[in-house]
Amino acid sequence: MAVYTNISKQNFTSMDALSQSISDIPSVKVSVTQQTLDHPFDVTLVVEDGKEFKAHRRVLSEASLFFEKLLNSDMKESNEGVVRLKMLSERNMRDVLEFIYTDSVQISAEDNAIELIAAADYLVLPNLKDNAEKVLEENLNTHNSISTYYLAKTYGCRKLINLSKSFICSKFAAVAKTEEFLNLPTEEVKMWISNDKIDVSAEEDVFKIILKWINQDKEERKKYFVELFREVRLAYVSRDFLQKDLVTNDLVNNNEGCMKLVRAAMKIINPSKYQHLNVKPRKSLEIPVIVVYVKGFIQEDQILCCYYPREGTWSRFRSTVPPGTQQVISCRGQIYFISQPGNSLLCYDSFSNCWTSLPYKEQRTLHKVFVGNEDDIYALVSENQISCPECVSLSFQGISPPCSKRHLSFLMKYKPETNLWEDITSFDLGSRVGICFLAKDNFIYFIGGYARDRHKTLSDVDRYDVNTNRWEKIADLQEPRTGACSATAYGSIFIAGGLNANNKTSTTCEVYHDARKRWQFTASARKVPCVCYPFSADGKLYALDSFFNSKIIERFDPVSNLWRDVTEIPLEKFLVNPMSRHFFIVTCCSMRVFKGSRDFLQNAAFPENGCKRLM
Repeated sequence: MAVYTNISKQNFTSMDALSQSISDIPSVKVSVTQQTLDHPFDVTLVVEDGKEFKAHRRVLSEASLFFEKLLNSDMKESNEGVVRLKMLSERNMRDVLEFIYTDSVQISAEDNAIELIAAADYLVLPNLKDNAEKVLEENLNTHNSISTYYLAKTYGCRKLINLSKSFICSKFAAVAKTEEFLNLPTEEVKMWISNDKIDVSAEEDVFKIILKWINQDKEERKKYFVELFREVRLAYVSRDFLQKDLVTNDLVNNNEGCMKLVRAAMKIINPSKYQHLNVKPRKSLEIPVIVVYVKGFIQEDQILCCYYPREGTWSRFRSTVPPGTQQVISCRGQIYFISQPGNSLLCYDSFSNCWTSLPYKEQRTLHKVFVGNEDDIYALVSENQISCPECVSLSFQGISPPCSKRHLSFLMKYKPETNLWEDITSFDLGSRVGICFLAKDNFIYFIGGYARDRHKTLSDVDRYDVNTNRWEKIADLQEPRTGACSATAYGSIFIAGGLNANNKTSTTCEVYHDARKRWQFTASARKVPCVCYPFSADGKLYALDSFFNSKIIERFDPVSNLWRDVTEIPLEKFLVNPMSRHFFIVTCCSMRVFKGSRDFLQNAAFPENGCKRLM
């Protein structure tokens, strides 16, 4: 921003109020010539009460796109040298000019900040707008968060929009009691109570919030009750509340549509009448769970252990693990058991305590199932020998097909709303095997692997954009590896384990940041060779060694760049066969489940003093 420097006090004798703001400034950023400095005032700014401020055309033009376009045109204001800004008060104009000339201004109060945001938005002064936003950010509280959010939306303050929205969601129970919220129009109340991220102690709270808003002006607002009531996720309301509070409420039982919703919810809560739910519980009503698949010597000792990191307790999954399970993943509160030889996919729903089987296309071989963004399930498959009897495993085995045909691999995505898989894309992997797959945002990553035709462990990383249907190569790994495991946490991608170029177990861990566009070594989870499973849970990065007899789960601290032991799996409480002292971890994952369905996952949760919690 260009400003005047060495402006003497005599220059401001006709500036009235502005003279007190600028005349005592000892020095200002130099970016104009001496000839410009000697130029007299050539613009008059007139504010709402007729107060006039003198200024310099060039200074205003260089500071503001608004003034630049206005004062360098054939418009009346440019020709006369008078700009009327009736939307600005005397105080606002003084602050704006002080910022334009000095690149700083003291914003004394919240109402001043609000006025300056409006002025800066109109005059196209983004730096002044940012400074005023910071004042509102620092003064955000339950009583002004609603008005701050809508102010930020009006003037396009992106950071303030996100900050105030997050604040409202995190303090929703308190915000919903304020006059600001209770005076919102219907469509805005509906928008907030439909949000997944509002923090409530139970779904019943949403119903109570609706009633409080209605009762502010019951005669006028009761006509909106049905519309708002549909936003209550009745499947996650307790049976007692449904029977004692909802069906006895006048607004509910006087409307057949509302009663129909309540009766349907009562049937859903009964697992024997369970139907697929399209609505998920709110984030605040879910709890994170770490699921570990442990394999002993007998079928009874093929178990799932569940760890609750917020409480430091363990439990054993009450149902028997399906025979032949080779992989376990989780998504949307459900656990999926994958048996690759038979292409079998079984799903356990923690909410309904029910098992279902996922449909699967024939004529294809299933290689890997993985989850992205907590809600999306992908599968990597290939044409199998049934579709081409002359070939065996095709490109995945690294064998040149004797039939000389091109054999494709496919990425599929599971659609829970239709309970079907759909193809996303097809491609030829050639002889590349042992790839680590990971889904993050709109990308699916293909990391490392082994090229059988070249007998080489790869450091290549490719990714496919599911939105644009495009492939791109990104930075190579620091260490080539095949058969590695990966996870996303803290906005980054972590990869660990696998075999390196010397065909030895890798003990390193690497992280990829999109902003830096390169892989970097980071702290390794264990000091000895291991097959490490990194995974994310509750927004944090964990790791578990799958080596024989390992029972320690570690958590990564990005601040100290260190791994710390968190807990030890209490297998002595879970394993049936004493000979199963020798076991190994097959796989592990994390999930989020509705608080009310936790009992389905466990027989009993062992308290901290019943198992070893290490931190």
